[in-house]
Amino acid sequence: MKHLRMSHLTLTLLALAVVLSLYALGCNSKDKTTNPTGGGGPADVTIQIVGNLGAGSYNPDTTTVAKGQTVSWHNGDAAAHTATANNGTAFGTGTLSPGATSAPAAMNTAGTFAYHCQIHGLSMAGVLIVTP
Repeated sequence: MKHLRMSHLTLTLLALAVVLSLYALGCNSKDKTTNPTGGGGPADVTIQIVGNLGAGSYNPDTTTVAKGQTVSWHNGDAAAHTATANNGTAFGTGTLSPGATSAPAAMNTAGTFAYHCQIHGLSMAGVLIVTP
């Protein structure tokens, strides 16, 4: 009987460890970009989201990076925001809670990409220029 209780306790502790590990992994996956092609470290460039201020919503409102560099967005506002390419495919942060930073997204295609906040519409806008 004592051996049976010890096995039950061991299995319970093992199950608890698995659940806590999965929870920890889930917490680390919040606020990732919908195009998480960047590496696991910090981005080469971080654009600040400062609020729903039209062309001044992102700081800088026009950002230039070299092809291959990574970009993330940090939400410094009190409301949730996104940074989503107007073409719908180049990049997108998903919803960023106040204080959150998106995962780095690699800019592998040269071009000029207008973007906006999906929550607040096209008037909350920025531009990302990726040079060859």
